[in-house]
Formats: sequence, structure tokens, C-alpha cells
Amino acid sequence: MKLRNTAIALGIGAVTATGLSLLKVNKDLIVGSTAVVVGAGLMIALKDKNDLNLKASNYEYFFNRAQDKFELADYKEAIIDYNKALELSPTEICLVYSMRGNAKRNLGDFDGAISDQNKALDFDPLYADGYFNRGIAKFKKGDFYGAIQDYSQVIKINPKDSDAFFNRANVKKEIRDMQGACEDWRQAADLGDDDATKFLSENCK
Repeated sequence: MKLRNTAIALGIGAVTATGLSLLKVNKDLIVGSTAVVVGAGLMIALKDKNDLNLKASNYEYFFNRAQDKFELADYKEAIIDYNKALELSPTEICLVYSMRGNAKRNLGDFDGAISDQNKALDFDPLYADGYFNRGIAKFKKGDFYGAIQDYSQVIKINPKDSDAFFNRANVKKEIRDMQGACEDWRQAADLGDDDATKFLSENCK
């Protein structure tokens, strides 16, 4: 049974903001009793700022190119660009790890996919997409109970995530927990999921 994927996040505003927040001038560099010291400090600070600006710009380039390659199902090349983006990112961005994990999953590397989602969640334990995407990888690996736990965590973070209810229902159906599956399809249907409504009518009394 195929599970529903999360939407691919294409925005980089938050990441860029993180990078720009690191462009603060070090006050120790511009404190001095002479104009020469102040001038030297400003030159160093501006050089650091320009280097970080270039790094942030290059990070955006490789991340966006990776996203484009992912959309074209060129997952091996996407992984190369995600790796480069991770090298250039000002911090370990959970979105990049999660997307690289999705690319590995689509290549059949489920252990690698789970490992990347773990890294994303180490960075942000409340990153719902990390649990969602890890749930898909666990399902494909045959770890149904692990997948259910991950979808349950998504629902705990966002009780209105109809996709998490829908996927958890489908996993429960795989382990023949039809009562649990029907309850989840009903929750998803109540949240406006048309597919869940259809599954509910076909499988549940």
C-alpha cells in the first residue's frame, strides 16, 4: 500500500534568516582608542560579513538545485547537492537532512533515509515532517509498528494533520488492526480528507 508523502518545502526564507542572523559584527573588533584600530576592525568585520553572505548565497543555490533535481526524480544528483548545502549551511538545517533522507528513501536506501530523519529530529525534536518522513521509510522497510509510532508523534505535534491520520490508518490496515484503521480514517475524514471518506465507506461499517 502506498502512503501519502508530505509536500516538498521549497521555501528558504527561514534558513536565509538563520544565516543572516550570524552576520553580526563582533564588537571586540571595532573597539579601540585610535582610528587605525577602528578601521582595521571594520575591515575584518566587513570581510567576515561578505564571506558569510557568499556562503549563504551558495547554500541557497545548492539547496534549490537539489530541490529541482528531487522534483525531476534525479535523486542521486539531488543527494550530491544536499551534501554540498549541508557543508555550506550556517547550522545543521533539519529541512536539508529530511529532504536528503527522502531522496535516499526513493532510491531504496531505507536505513540511510531513517538515519537522515534522525539527524533532522536531533536538530529539532518538534519537526513534524521528520517524523512523517521517517514513518514512510519505516513502513517501506517493513517496520509497521515503528511507522505507527512516528505518525502518532506527528499527530501529537499537530492534531489536525489529516495526512498523518490517513497514513497511520493504512499502516494499521497492514497489521490487520481494522478497528484502529477505521478510527483513523474517520478522524482524517472529519478533517476534510476525501480519500479517507472513501476508505471509510469501503472498509468500515
